[in-house]
Amino acid sequence: MEKVLFLCHRIPFPPNKGDKIRSYHWLQYLKQHYQVFLGAFVDDKQDWQHQEQVSLGTQDCQLMARHPWLHKAKSLTALLGDQPLSLAYYQSDKMQAWVDAILAEHPDIKVLTFSSSMAQYVPDHAKFAVMDFVDIDSDKWLQYAEKKQGFMAWLYQREFRTLQRYEQQVAQRFDLSLFVSAAEADEFQRKQSKHIHSSIDWVQNGVDIHYFNPDDPSLESPYPAAKPCIVFTGAMDYWANVEGVTWFTEQVWPSLLAARPDCLFYIVGSNPGAEVLRLQQLTNVVVTGRVPDIRPYLKFAQCVVAPLRISRGIQNKVLEALAMNQIVVGSPDAFVGIGQSQSTLVAEDAGRFSEHCLAQLSQPLQQGRQPRAWVEERFSWQSSFDRLGALIAQAGG
Repeated sequence: MEKVLFLCHRIPFPPNKGDKIRSYHWLQYLKQHYQVFLGAFVDDKQDWQHQEQVSLGTQDCQLMARHPWLHKAKSLTALLGDQPLSLAYYQSDKMQAWVDAILAEHPDIKVLTFSSSMAQYVPDHAKFAVMDFVDIDSDKWLQYAEKKQGFMAWLYQREFRTLQRYEQQVAQRFDLSLFVSAAEADEFQRKQSKHIHSSIDWVQNGVDIHYFNPDDPSLESPYPAAKPCIVFTGAMDYWANVEGVTWFTEQVWPSLLAARPDCLFYIVGSNPGAEVLRLQQLTNVVVTGRVPDIRPYLKFAQCVVAPLRISRGIQNKVLEALAMNQIVVGSPDAFVGIGQSQSTLVAEDAGRFSEHCLAQLSQPLQQGRQPRAWVEERFSWQSSFDRLGALIAQAGG
């Protein structure tokens, strides 16, 4: 069996947030087809409990701690040069030494790198290297900059410029570069300052249709009885999610509450900061923090919203809601890479958001099977695995 070195900027378990969902499924695929050597960072102390489970089935597993505030402070040294802050954040001599040792002992090993921040550990002499960018991270920083002022706008603009240049360098060095959608891969190619000789392609995310099953009899409603509930799910330390729910509570929630004073808005996701926790002061807004299982919140909601105004790639939260047989009301950005159907209600502004949400609040729960059937047909992880394997073989790996 061939060997593969899998490098992740964050431990690929549990699959409870965007990047970890994709890396988790890549790891399961790799374990079936390769002898796997896994190197990753852990930036949430609660994730250390999963160390044994992640390492099971690997030849070697090197997990190293990242302390968010400490390493963010250390990454500011990058301001003295032209290095992206996100690259400096993940710099580790210990991780480099481990990677070098693996490559020296196994010179024919393939390398799959997840997130551009981990490309710094892959030398030019690696036999075959795949870069899974997932999405165009640099463009995300540009979107952030456009919504900030002063020093933060400058800082995000700088991260956009330096990271965009680094992404181009990485794509030149690696044999195959992957993105989460055809649109993302095409946009990356359009933005290149010079021709890239390596392959650029895409493998979309899937959704675990067996886990996200609305017919699971163990699921019980977490909501107060006889209260229609609107829900947003997502990691609440991710600024795009924070900005989205803040906009929704300011621009949409007042009109919804005026029309339906009995409804509740639940913000469900881990690590909410002060900006999100303050939203609980608004009438009928509930911030749950981390929950053991998001499926009940999706299944028993009257309306699922995705008011994202900063977005790249594919939104797993939308796929999961559709798999739970929910129609999703979202901004145009929320459906990029997913497409539109009768199960995705696009709201270009606050007025349309309010209109769609009120319509959903008047509907019986979970009528028909259209959302689940639509996503089951189009977003299978097995199809993604097959495409990944074919692209690696085609690129010479």
